[in-house]
Amino acid sequence: MAAFDIAFLTAAAFCTSALTAVVGAGGGTALIALMLQTLPPAAAIPVHGAVQLASNTMRVWLFWEHMSWPIIIRFAALMPFGVVVGLLLFQGLPAEIVRMLIGFFVLASLATRQLRNLRQKDLPLWAFVPVGFFTGVLNMIVGVIAPILGVLVIRNDLSKEEVVGTLGFFGFIGNLLKIAGFTLVGFSFVEFGPTMACMIPAAMIGTRVGKSVLSNLDERYFLIAFRIVLVALALKLIVVDGLLNL
Repeated sequence: MAAFDIAFLTAAAFCTSALTAVVGAGGGTALIALMLQTLPPAAAIPVHGAVQLASNTMRVWLFWEHMSWPIIIRFAALMPFGVVVGLLLFQGLPAEIVRMLIGFFVLASLATRQLRNLRQKDLPLWAFVPVGFFTGVLNMIVGVIAPILGVLVIRNDLSKEEVVGTLGFFGFIGNLLKIAGFTLVGFSFVEFGPTMACMIPAAMIGTRVGKSVLSNLDERYFLIAFRIVLVALALKLIVVDGLLNL
């Protein structure tokens, strides 16, 4: 990759991680949308998975004592099968369709956060089995569905720490299986080694900076600006990078 592209993706990893530290979520969604401005989906999704795996591994380590194992075990049961199905579907989709699907999921992630308070009942535990399967499928195609999963995991019987830890484990196992799946079909992570070597530490540093510096910003206005940028990126992926190139 060109030095400018690596610098752009490194800055994106830093800024989106800082953003997550400020508003709590959405950084991974913004990062995949930004990565698609310089990388094709076939490279952006696995590289994004590798970068996010580092972040999720750190979260799992920090919140290990706050995991909801009954949910995690059910979620992970069928996920490998979903990964296989998703990988088969991904290989048959044109890049323009994948970009459009990611754009739609970015918009869906914003919409589901608004609908969170309208859900009256917690999701039954058995439902996390099919949720895990479809997460495996979609993770291989659109790269990030964490904001939607967040809506499902927030429950009356879980503490805030358990929600954060459980979502972290979801991301950990999802990205680990994603990396394994793309490796099996021949994707070369080594080719993007310099890019990941810059993005991963940038993401970690961004998290620390976000907590210590950006926490002084007015979150309301910052969140509005963030949502506007996400909508703009989603529409570009759907219309400019998708529909106009079909």
